[in-house]
Amino acid sequence: MKKIVFKLREFPHLSETFILAQIITAINCGYDVSLLVVELLDFEASKQKSLIEKYQIDKKIIIEDYKIPKNKFIRLVKWLILLVFNFKDINYIIPFYRENTTFSLTWLYQWVFYKQFNEVSIFHVQYGTNSGILAKLKKIGYKPSLIVSFHGHDAFFPINGFIPNNGYYDNLFKYGDLIVANTPYLANTIAELGCPKELITTVPVGVDTDFFYPKKTQISIKKCKLISVGRLSIVKGHIYAFESVRKLEQGGYNIELTVVGEGPERVKLENYIRKNNLFDSIVLVGAKSQEEVRELLWESNIFLFPSVSLHNGKSTETQGLATIEAMACGLPAVVFDSGGVKYTIDDGKTGFICNEYDINDLVYKIELLYNNKELLKSMSQNTVDFVNKNYSQKVIDAKWEIIYRELSNGK
Repeated sequence: MKKIVFKLREFPHLSETFILAQIITAINCGYDVSLLVVELLDFEASKQKSLIEKYQIDKKIIIEDYKIPKNKFIRLVKWLILLVFNFKDINYIIPFYRENTTFSLTWLYQWVFYKQFNEVSIFHVQYGTNSGILAKLKKIGYKPSLIVSFHGHDAFFPINGFIPNNGYYDNLFKYGDLIVANTPYLANTIAELGCPKELITTVPVGVDTDFFYPKKTQISIKKCKLISVGRLSIVKGHIYAFESVRKLEQGGYNIELTVVGEGPERVKLENYIRKNNLFDSIVLVGAKSQEEVRELLWESNIFLFPSVSLHNGKSTETQGLATIEAMACGLPAVVFDSGGVKYTIDDGKTGFICNEYDINDLVYKIELLYNNKELLKSMSQNTVDFVNKNYSQKVIDAKWEIIYRELSNGK
């Protein structure tokens, strides 16, 4: 059985259900999977606990610990011992040291740690920012194929507000085997950083359509129930959704918006609700499990996702998984034209793409669906077909199976 190692910063991350889905894809494709994790989070607090247990993910985890002694003298002695025992690989160790701008005992500990994985078939790194060490190793002859999936913030400099683009991805773009983007928007962004286009492929994050599916047989629009799912952060654009609800209420519409998620914008959003007396129209329900999210989607009519681009486009949604999950449940989506979200919508058939930051356009498109029951019904049917054809996990798994097979041949 060929082996794939997923390199992650932390696991299980509350908001990164797509990473667990990717891991399960590799397991279902028949690979021996391990997770290389820097920081292990609380499994009990995870909303994905049932899936982690089902696939025994907890037994596949390796902590990225170089076992460097804290005592400086012992650290040096152990370093010398490691150097002696690995002297036959000096032709790899010296080039690896040259890849680092300063001398440190740490680099040998790091090299020895990664040596244990030299015979695996594939390293699949989640987020470009986690790829640095492996890109250096590939440059000096590391054997595993290197796949790096970018997800958004890792393609916009300065990354996290402080990492400059001073050749940050040069090794990766030269020695990596495959760079994966979730939409053409993100693929173009990565290409603009200097990545050869032939190295990039686009594979969307998929949705489990056996789990997310339509349940309702009849749609009532006496009270239009909107829903938005996503972290409470500025980029998700919740404030624009709130503005649209306020305007719709003023126009006499019976509207209710349920907001699923937690994040740093919660206090600001709560203050907006209080200031505009929208307690009966907007409900913040916090973070929910997938089962709870699905139930809330089933109870709703329209998915609202006014994500926006910030900092001159350097912070934006690159796909919008929640939008696809909602459409899989039969909800038309009304979204802003920002980032890669538009690639998840068939405009006019599965929802509407509105001008970014244009609240009046957002309101108008919601009104269209509110006032036309037949349009809402036909769009609901279209969304399910659209997701099954383009974003079903089964469709995405088939794409990954081909990718993994091609990159693991002979390894």
